[in-house]
Amino acid sequence: MRLSDLKPGEEAVIIRLHGYGAFRKRVMEMGFVKGRKIEAVLTAPLNDPVKYRLMGYEISLRRNEAKMIEVAELDELSDTPEPTVPISRKPIVSSDDYVTDKSDNEIHSKTHTINVALVGNPNCGKTSLFNIASGAMEHVGNYSGVTVDSKTGTFRHGGYVFNIVDLPGTYSLTSYSPEELYVRRYLRNQSPDVIINVIDASNLERNLFLTTELIDMDRSMVVALNMFDELRNSGDTLDYNMLGKMIGIPIVPTVSSTGEGIDRLFDTVIRVFEHKHPAVRHIHVHLGS
Repeated sequence: MRLSDLKPGEEAVIIRLHGYGAFRKRVMEMGFVKGRKIEAVLTAPLNDPVKYRLMGYEISLRRNEAKMIEVAELDELSDTPEPTVPISRKPIVSSDDYVTDKSDNEIHSKTHTINVALVGNPNCGKTSLFNIASGAMEHVGNYSGVTVDSKTGTFRHGGYVFNIVDLPGTYSLTSYSPEELYVRRYLRNQSPDVIINVIDASNLERNLFLTTELIDMDRSMVVALNMFDELRNSGDTLDYNMLGKMIGIPIVPTVSSTGEGIDRLFDTVIRVFEHKHPAVRHIHVHLGS
C-alpha cells in the first residue's frame, strides 16, 4: 500500500521509495527511509496535504508525494518470514502474470520484493537472460524486435523476491518507434527499483548510447555485460571495473546462454537496491588485446 492510503491515527513502516532525483533526496533527508515507522495525523479540509508524524516530529506531504512512498501496516510485518531461498530457475509467476504460488508470493512481496526491468538493444541476449533467471521459456530469435511485448516473471534470490520484466529491445529512448515509446513510458510510469541494462560486450559503441540515456534518467541501474564469452574468445580484453567507475554504474560480465555471472548480477542488484554498492570514481577505461 502507499503512504497516501493511511487514514489519521493509522501507523505503518516505510518499505520503499518510488521517487527519484530531487524528490527522493529531499524526502530521505527528512527521514523517509526504509524501516522507519510513520503515522498519519491529520488530513487538510480539502483532503490535501496530509500531516504525518515521523521520528517525533510532524511533517506535511502532498498526496501525490505520499503516493510515491510504499508502506506496510505493522501487523503485516509481524508475521512475515524473511525468504532465504537461493535463486530458483522455476518461476513463481508465469510470463502472463498467472500466479502459481500466490500465498507465498503475497507474503514476501509486501516487504522483500525488488522490481527489475531489463532494458537493452535488440539481439543483446536480454530475453535469454530473462529466461535463465526466471525459468520462463520465451521465444528467442535473431532478428530485430523479437520482444514485441513485455514479459514478466518472478523468482527468489538472496533473501528477496524478484519481479523481473523483459522490455522490448530498443536502440534509444529519444525516437518514437513503438518499442521506444513502450520502454520510455514503462520506465516513467512504473518506476522499477533497479534497471538492468543488458549490453552486447562485442558491440560496446552501439550499445552504450542507450546506456548514457538511461544514466541521464537518474535511476538505480546495473549493467549486464552480456555475451562476454564472445569478447573473451576474440582475444580482446575489457577492464569492465574501470568502465563501471568511469560511468558510475556497476558492470557485471554475463553469458546468458550458459548462466555464467547471473547470480553475481542479481547479488549486485541487491547491493544497489540496498544502497550498499561502493561509491565509484570517474577514471578512464582501458581496452587492450
